[in-house]
Amino acid sequence: MPARQFPDLLFVYGTLRRGSDHPNAARLAQDSEWLSTATLTGTLYRVSWHPALVLEGTDTVTGDLLRLHDPAASLSWLDAFESCGPDDPPPHDYRRESVQVMTAQGLVSAMVYVWNLPLEGLERIASGDWLRA
Repeated sequence: MPARQFPDLLFVYGTLRRGSDHPNAARLAQDSEWLSTATLTGTLYRVSWHPALVLEGTDTVTGDLLRLHDPAASLSWLDAFESCGPDDPPPHDYRRESVQVMTAQGLVSAMVYVWNLPLEGLERIASGDWLRA
């Protein structure tokens, strides 16, 4: 049986971005190479100390495009951080999906963590930029 393939590009839009003071942002910076600022179309919401992204809507959501050095290892701890790992009971807060993100060089496919719970009571972040919100 062939080894499972893990994508190496990740789009982050909240507490894991460069400029965030969350400890896991520093960990991710060590585990990856920052490639560029990127955007996608969706809607960003404030959950509390962290944002939630849904892929519905027409807002431009700003984030960072990263190349993971060891995707299998990084995605394991990232899934746990995003409450969607194998040890997390459903319903999971997030789900990991492959999406198209826009860079200065054009569209690329990257993994992103998408909000998986109801939006009721969450505040929309109109700017689409967590670091500016």
